[in-house]
Order: sequence, then structure tokens, then C-alpha cells
Amino acid sequence: MEVPFNFKHTAIGIDFIGREIECNTLSNLLRQRQNVLIYGPDGVGKKSLINKILIDFQKSSLGTIVCNVNLHNVRCEEDFYRVYEEKIKLSGLNTFQDLYRMSNGGEGDNTPEHILSMPESLASMQDAQVIVYFEEFNNVLHFDDPDTFLKRLEKVWGGKTNVTYLVTGSKTNAMKYIFEEKKYFYGQIENLPLLPLNEKAASDYIIRTFLRVGRVIDKEHVKLFYDISGGHPYYLWLLCSFSFNMTKGYVTPDIRDEAIASVLSLRESYFKGLVDSLSNFQLSLLRAIFDGVTKFSNKEVIERYSLNSSANVFRLKEALKKKEIIYFDDKDEPYFIDPIFKYWLSKVYFV
Repeated sequence: MEVPFNFKHTAIGIDFIGREIECNTLSNLLRQRQNVLIYGPDGVGKKSLINKILIDFQKSSLGTIVCNVNLHNVRCEEDFYRVYEEKIKLSGLNTFQDLYRMSNGGEGDNTPEHILSMPESLASMQDAQVIVYFEEFNNVLHFDDPDTFLKRLEKVWGGKTNVTYLVTGSKTNAMKYIFEEKKYFYGQIENLPLLPLNEKAASDYIIRTFLRVGRVIDKEHVKLFYDISGGHPYYLWLLCSFSFNMTKGYVTPDIRDEAIASVLSLRESYFKGLVDSLSNFQLSLLRAIFDGVTKFSNKEVIERYSLNSSANVFRLKEALKKKEIIYFDDKDEPYFIDPIFKYWLSKVYFV
């Protein structure tokens, strides 16, 4: 049985829509052996984009080896080296023994530098391009001494010739801290922004998918779903999935509203916990951001929202960033990371 709008899995085949710019850019960068950085919260489509390009890339470039290193449960440097070594060895089983001897120089223990150089050794021995694909790279900030680790990694990456690093992470502010604030790997990696889904492409796909299975959804309903989700693939698919499952024919306004309420209900426990974790000062700054304020050190704003002082505003901004609620662009203007959280605030909390 067909399951349209499957939000639990990465999009493949006809379910992968839009992203033409990102697909072309990522493909070109990998072919040029340029390291690539892609970050954004869960559900924005990082994995779907990367899987599509890596599958296409390996089909057209037979001499390519992909090493997928997922750091989702790695919180210390020792675990990183263990997982990293294991994944590289699995990717080069045909040359395992030679690779092991090269990686440790024949000694009993592998040093961090030897382990980090294993992809280059694998590439040389198999005469291949190796792509090391990191997931949840933001977890390196949990290490006891992340700066020393990142400097060591930066040195290794700077000397590579046959290895390309594809780095992803779901913690927006953590990734911005590593690559933009601290500027690690500066000049060594290209940031590929992951934009919202193209509205027309998404709308056409949704309407076409409903029609394919004998059901109908109005363009106006789809636009509302797109606006609420901010073009975030997971949330957009979630809204469509609830609507699809609630109707046998036509999506009425009542079904549309019930789908929206269902998504809010699904996330409400998490959102309540997030708000409850905020201090009164932090909640006041969140309210100011929700109201559209961008200049928080203004005396009138500080007084209106009881923010205490400019110094306190700085601390509050850092706190909201650390909780991955808000990010600030190059102009220091704030944006909500989770569009449904913002919508929940407008319909449930700040009412």
C-alpha cells in the first residue's frame, strides 16, 4: 500500500522534490574535491539531499569510496577515534591489513594523527577518491578539550589530497560557533546553505500526490501548510500526512485545521518543556523577538520587556542560542530555528 508523505524516512525517487540549486552545487563541489558544510535542524532535508547526490556520484564515479561517520552518540575524543577508525576500516575491507599497518606504522597503538590520516591512506592504496561524510559533527563540542581536537583535525584536513570531507550537523548554533565564530577550517570548507523547499515545486507535488490516489486538497490549504512550516520538509510532510489520513476524498477546512492542531499537539509536550526551561529574563527576550524586535539594547526595549541591562541582553541572547531556539544572522537579527515552535507561541503561549 502506498504511503504518501512519509515523514519518517529520507526522500528518494519521485518523493525527492526541488533542491535543484543545492543538488547541482553539492555535486560540483564534490567533483572538485572541495570539503562541504551543511547544517540545519532535524527534518530540513540534509540527509535526503546528501543521499541523492552520493548515490548519483558513486554511480558516475566508480572510483569513489564513501565513509559514513555518525557521531550522534559520541561525546568524548576517545570514542571519536574508536568510531572513526572502525568506519574507515569497514570502508576499505579489501585493504584492511595494509591499511592497519600504514595507520599505526607497525606499532601496537594508533595515535590520533595516524587514525585521522587513515582516509588518505585508503585513498592512496585503492587509487580512489574517499568522501568522509560526518553526521552530527556538532557533538565534538562535548569533548573535554574541543579546541585542541579541532586544531588537530584542521591540520590533517589541510594536508589531504585525495579525501573530501562532507560535514553535517543538526545544532545550528553549535555549527555556527565552530565554523563561523571560531572559524575552524577557514578556507578549507564551503558552506552550502539549505534553503526552504521551493514553494511552487512543493505545492505542485502535494496537489499531484493527493490526486494520484483519488483525493483532493485546495491550493489555499497547501499554501497555509507551507507558510506555517516555513518550507521545512518534515513539518510540511507531517501536515500533509495528517490531512491525507483524515480524508477519503476532499480536504475540508475542518480537516485542514485538525491536521494543524494534530501537529501542534504532537510537539506541545516538547515545546512546553522548552519554555519551562527558560528563566523569566530569557522568556522576556523571547517575547521581544516574537514581537519583531531586533534592537535589544535600546533603552526603551530594555525597559518595556524588563531585560535589565545591555550586558544582560548579551547573556540572554547567548542562552537562547545555546538552547537552539534562536539563531542570529550576519546582521545580528534573530530568527526562530523551529517554525512550528514559533507558530505554537502565536496560537497557544503568547495569546
